[in-house]
Amino acid sequence: MLIKFKRINDLRVDNDMTMKQLAKILNISEDSYYDYEHGRSNFPLDKLNDFANLFEVSFDYITNLSNVKNGAGKKIDYEILKQRLKTIRLKKGLSQEKVAKILGDRQSTYWNYENGVSLIPIAKLYMLAKFYQISIDYFLGKTDNPKIIKAEKVNS
Repeated sequence: MLIKFKRINDLRVDNDMTMKQLAKILNISEDSYYDYEHGRSNFPLDKLNDFANLFEVSFDYITNLSNVKNGAGKKIDYEILKQRLKTIRLKKGLSQEKVAKILGDRQSTYWNYENGVSLIPIAKLYMLAKFYQISIDYFLGKTDNPKIIKAEKVNS
C-alpha cells in the first residue's frame, strides 16, 4: 500500500529546496526521492526520519494527522516500535490476525512487524495510528505522549 503525503512536497517547496538538493542531503538518488514525494514508493522510516528532523517536524505533521509542526528531533527507537505495536494491540484486545486484516496483511507479516523481523512501512504505520488514534511519533519512540496533538494551543 502506498500513500502520498502532500506535506513532504510542501515542506521542500516552502524551504526553497529542489528534489536534487534534498536527495543529496538524505543520501538517496533523485529518482528515489521523486518516487517517495509522489507516493510511488514508501519513504523508508529512517530516511523519512532524517527528512522530519531536517525540517523539525513530527511524523504526525508529515502524515497530516496533526497540524503541529514541532518534531522531537530524535532517532527512531526500533525496540520501542516493536514493543508498542504489541502493547497497544494487546491493550485494545486485538489479535495479530485482526490487526493484519485491518492493514491488508497476513498475520505472519504483522507478526514480523511486532518481532522486528521486518520494518512496518510508513503507510501501514499511518493506518494503525489512525485506527488506534495514537501518535506515529509515539510508536517510533520519538515522544512518550501517545496522543495526536491536533492543533497548537493559543495563549490568550
